[in-house]
Amino acid sequence: MRSDADLIEKMRASTAKYLDAIQAWESAYQKYYRVLAPGVSSDLEPEQNAYNAARRELERLLPQARRLCLKYSVRDPWPALLHVRLGARTPQDGFVTAIGRAERTLISQTLDKLESAARAQQFAAAEPMPMTNFPSQRNIIQRVFDFFF
Repeated sequence: MRSDADLIEKMRASTAKYLDAIQAWESAYQKYYRVLAPGVSSDLEPEQNAYNAARRELERLLPQARRLCLKYSVRDPWPALLHVRLGARTPQDGFVTAIGRAERTLISQTLDKLESAARAQQFAAAEPMPMTNFPSQRNIIQRVFDFFF
């Protein structure tokens, strides 16, 4: 169970790094008047490199995060997070972030739910089960008594 908590902590840090890289890229992009053009301009190379590194780190953790989401029955928000188009708008169109507030909230809520589910499972695994929960180990008279009382 400790590995689940460690993975959730890594996912939280990696996701925060990825979101910060996107925000840094967008703020650098907004500094100058630009037109839509393919490729990355030379003034955005440091931000683009930071974004690519953060994305690779997040992509490396995604299969394990998906398994955790399935294990704890929590919605998986990360595939949508990776379908980001940076620089899809020009500054004169108005500032629109690549990842909106609702997506950021969903990611935060998912990480919180995963963390609380992992803690609950860790707590349940650490707590010994009483012998009365195993009716097959009790004789027939005790099971009849348990059934009625």
